[in-house]
Amino acid sequence: MRDDLNINDAYEILELEPGASPAQVKRAYRKLVKIWHPDRFLNQKQKQEAEEKIKQINVAYNKLKSESPSEPPTTENPSSSLPKKPTKVSVKRWDAEAFYTLGVKNSTEGRYEDAIADFTHAIHLNPHYIDAYKYRGLVCSQLGYEYRATSDLNKAAQIEQELTNPSGARKSSSPRRVSKPKPWLKRLCQGIKSLLRLNRR
Repeated sequence: MRDDLNINDAYEILELEPGASPAQVKRAYRKLVKIWHPDRFLNQKQKQEAEEKIKQINVAYNKLKSESPSEPPTTENPSSSLPKKPTKVSVKRWDAEAFYTLGVKNSTEGRYEDAIADFTHAIHLNPHYIDAYKYRGLVCSQLGYEYRATSDLNKAAQIEQELTNPSGARKSSSPRRVSKPKPWLKRLCQGIKSLLRLNRR
């Protein structure tokens, strides 16, 4: 993308009306960076498109930032004479916790497929993220994917068991399968289903 971008094109890329305030520009930039962050996409083609879009958004933001007059000083703390540090927006700040939080938000708003994708990202970044397995299992159960739900909830129970009993987690004398957590699993699924029903009202 060209660095000599037309200012009207910059406003259009950030989905703003010409003459928007610096605060509006900053808000629009942050919103679009979250939407188009490449780590949110699993498909390679979509990831590349998102990277291109992020480049356009950054160029447009820098153009508007350089063109806009400096913001008037805020009156919140008039006694402070310290210079205001510029806000840096990090595009790379997506860890397992961030994806988990986004997944919880999407699931409570009824966007279950997006929530599953977010929890999957969190699990890829942290394969021992018990809560991400549990919540993904819950959402899968809500969608009727009982096999996936059971698999996730069993995995969460297995990780919990390994964490609480690391030395005795693998006893060679009794190679039995882990199927005890089923009553707990059933209760958890029922509890989550009722919680999701409450959130939908």
